[in-house]
Amino acid sequence: MRLRLAHLSDPHLSPFPKPTLGELVSKRVFGYANWVKNRKGSLVQADLDRLIADMRAQNPNHYCVTGDLVNIATDAEVAAARAWLEKLGPAQRVSVVLGNHDAYVPGAACRAVQAYGSYIPGGNFPYARRLGAVALVGVSTAVATPPLVASGRVGGSQLSSLAALLDRHDDAYKVVMIHHPPDASLASGRRGLTDVTAVREVLAAGCADLVLHGHTHKPSLTFLETPRGRAAVIGVPSASSDGSSHPPGAWAMIDIDTDARTVHLTRRGRVNGGESIRTIETVEIEANAVA
Repeated sequence: MRLRLAHLSDPHLSPFPKPTLGELVSKRVFGYANWVKNRKGSLVQADLDRLIADMRAQNPNHYCVTGDLVNIATDAEVAAARAWLEKLGPAQRVSVVLGNHDAYVPGAACRAVQAYGSYIPGGNFPYARRLGAVALVGVSTAVATPPLVASGRVGGSQLSSLAALLDRHDDAYKVVMIHHPPDASLASGRRGLTDVTAVREVLAAGCADLVLHGHTHKPSLTFLETPRGRAAVIGVPSASSDGSSHPPGAWAMIDIDTDARTVHLTRRGRVNGGESIRTIETVEIEANAVA
């Protein structure tokens, strides 16, 4: 079976709906100040639009969005994010997990799940969506944190469900979507996954074959050893980055051939300040055999 996935993350959608004074009486005041001072000029909707157009041109079977659709999770932002998802594609072709900005304040993650609806299959985490011989598994690391903290957590209850879900789909090639990288070398401390060791243990024991993440705003490729072989862990930059503060926006085109046991990773984005989207790099990854 052949399947093409389009992986994007951290769009931090703009233009930013102006928050009310009531909404700023919380951690949101710090995020709004950061947006005005630092992010407003470096996370650009036009760059995101160009990236989306390039994705469409490559005809993916499914879009994987690994969190941080919004900035400070106001109701207006979440409504705009829902509209953006509908523009990206129908729910049967788009899957979403939440990131720390989607859970910026207490209650925000629940409101996002309700708003995004069937883009989060079953309306809960973890979830699994079968795409033929591929099982797409969504995990949430989104928890509300204090100001200046951007950590995430999967938590014991979700980890237990994830372990059972991975076992249930052992006949499939298992692709896990998660926002924070399950790798402390990529993000740790106030920006990392607080239960990273437990998450890695569950992913390894459950024989995950591929892990897609965001959060770092940087491209990355690391590996996790499992009883079924090596799982590639793929990170992408912010899809809306103009390149001034972090690497320019890019997306990962992932071609999975479960019969030939190959995974072909193609990174596409802007190069050296150019406007056009082109191939940045290609990597061949040996796919683990489907049971």
